[in-house]
Formats: sequence, C-alpha cells, structure tokens
Amino acid sequence: MPKQTSGLLIDWLNPLRWVEPDKYAAFWKGLFDTFLHGFWARFFFFALLFLAFWTGVRNRNPTLAAVCLVLAVVIAYSGGLIDWIKTVRI
Repeated sequence: MPKQTSGLLIDWLNPLRWVEPDKYAAFWKGLFDTFLHGFWARFFFFALLFLAFWTGVRNRNPTLAAVCLVLAVVIAYSGGLIDWIKTVRI
C-alpha cells in the first residue's frame, strides 16, 4: 500500500494535482516535439556541448566553457521557441 504523504512539500509540487493528466502529457509531448528541431540544431548543440566540456576540462577555461554552454542551450531551444511564437501570433 502506498505511503500517505498528505501535507508534504512533494504533494504540493506534484503537477498532476494542478493539471489534468491529458493536458500534462500533451504539454510534455509538445515540448519534446519542438526541442532540437532539425539536423543543424542537433549538430551545433552537440558540437558546442563537446566544446564546452573540452574547454572547461582540458583547457581549463571556464569562461569560454560557459559561453559555449549558453550558446548550446540557445540553439537547443530557439527552434521550438520560434515555432511557438509563430503559433501564438494572432
């Protein structure tokens, strides 16, 4: 039998308490459908991620590693963000 966790923080953080399961699943499916949209986005994401680790560990340059990591995140989410903006525009 599952343990009752009534009143705990984990219950408050449970998204299924606030959102219907169908809407929750649709949100995550839509998010992953737009994440890393296209070949070049994936290529540059993984290249910049590798470069971030290479410069951070091998060259010991954390500033350049952080810049590469931020660029990788921007590239990863830009395709999905642009598609989302196109659908929201009236």
